[in-house]
Amino acid sequence: MLPVSTTASDVKQAGNTASNLTERAIDDVKQVDTQTQQQLQQKMYEKEAEDKQQPLEREQLEEMAQQLQDFMGEMNRSLQFKVDEDSGRDVIKVLDKNSGEVIKQYPSEEVLSLVSKLSESAGILIDQTV
Repeated sequence: MLPVSTTASDVKQAGNTASNLTERAIDDVKQVDTQTQQQLQQKMYEKEAEDKQQPLEREQLEEMAQQLQDFMGEMNRSLQFKVDEDSGRDVIKVLDKNSGEVIKQYPSEEVLSLVSKLSESAGILIDQTV
């Protein structure tokens, strides 16, 4: 209970002070929350960048290939992974399981042929220039 000598203006001033202190405390909490959020976002960004820079291990690639094979098997399809000898590019083929027919190939034969011819042309150009 307030002493008898407390005036209405004293009560109002105390209320304003309490209100100001509360606002400052809320602002401080918001600032700390914003800083924490920024630090978490920075850590997540660094982790994503780190993950992107690390190449997949052979075991991981084989495991992913097997998972794809299993998935494709359910659709009566199979996947074939190989390296094209002429261009050195990785090739993925989607095959019909029953007939063995190529349904789709990435990159296409046309692209592989173009890459191979461009490589040969570059080799001839360099040989003739030197």
